[in-house]
Amino acid sequence: MASVTPASPFESMSGKLSRNERIVMRTRNGRMHAYAIHNPYTGPLAESRKKAISAFAEAVKQCKVEMGEAERLAYWQGQYAEYKKLANKNLNRANRRFFGDNSTAAAQGKFYSTLRGFIIAQLRKES
Repeated sequence: MASVTPASPFESMSGKLSRNERIVMRTRNGRMHAYAIHNPYTGPLAESRKKAISAFAEAVKQCKVEMGEAERLAYWQGQYAEYKKLANKNLNRANRRFFGDNSTAAAQGKFYSTLRGFIIAQLRKES
């Protein structure tokens, strides 16, 4: 006899239920989260914000290319393994070494929990 495990109807929910909804569902690191949007900004974007958005979009595109090549992926996996090893000992030291003294990661004590996020941050640092 077969074993059947029914899926929960909310197992893979993401986004809003309607356009005017303020509760958004997302999955991060394998766990589903719900968060509410408070006071969303509806005005025009500043020029500096547009530049930041386009630079991040370029880093995401470059990350996809880097992760698609086996040799580059191996390089990044090695860098990420070294980052995690150093971060387990001292997170601030790891962030300063990989992202520089003036980085947001170093200032906020951020730990990059995914390889993709680490690569994007490294590419943003370089640009």
